[in-house]
Amino acid sequence: MSFAEDPSVLPPFEPARARAVRGRLGVTVGQVAYAVMAYQGRPFPPALLEAWEAGTVVPDDSEVKALAAALWCSPVDLVGEPSTLAQCRTVAGLSISRTAAELGMTRDRWEDAERRNRWRGNAAQTDALLRVLRPPPACFVAACGRSRQLRNLLREAVNGWWPNHVTAVARIVPVEEAVLRHALEQLHVFYQQLEGAVGASSWAAAAAEAQASDFLERIDLYLWQQLRATGNPPHARA
Repeated sequence: MSFAEDPSVLPPFEPARARAVRGRLGVTVGQVAYAVMAYQGRPFPPALLEAWEAGTVVPDDSEVKALAAALWCSPVDLVGEPSTLAQCRTVAGLSISRTAAELGMTRDRWEDAERRNRWRGNAAQTDALLRVLRPPPACFVAACGRSRQLRNLLREAVNGWWPNHVTAVARIVPVEEAVLRHALEQLHVFYQQLEGAVGASSWAAAAAEAQASDFLERIDLYLWQQLRATGNPPHARA
């Protein structure tokens, strides 16, 4: 992928958001389809818009932009949470050059970070990244290549005395410690409930064991769910 022209890389399309925007405008599928057709300059059947809104067909970035124009909104209003550094930049509405300048690095270094989705900035650059692009915690941790380390810490936390792991998790996840403390407690309680079901009937115990195994395998995803529920954005490191 060439970054020569500052491409816009959108997060995944969210059908529910598109339906909500159209609903707030009070326009029909046919009216929006006509507007999309006018924007693109080629036929656009209403059935395709219905498929987008149902989630059975996924529009590409250019089609999302066309739909946004038809709905008088920003493409960002029709997509979900960014999961890559490039998507974070697009959501922030910044060019590659402007992003590099804001973070205090060369354009080449930022382009490389986007291509690899790997963050290797120093402390000051990381602070700027969190302030300027505000990557979701899941995106930031993945870009730093610390997802496996985080999963291991979370597994230790739910299996033991979780308060001892708050500080270590906070060094990886850019969220206030008080928020992480609450999230870890919730994960611990849920996992211990699964473990406590072992003494139930054989069927219930087997089901709980399978659920506990799945929980540990995807424990970081459960953490992200907890953090999204709190509505707390990532914060710059002290």
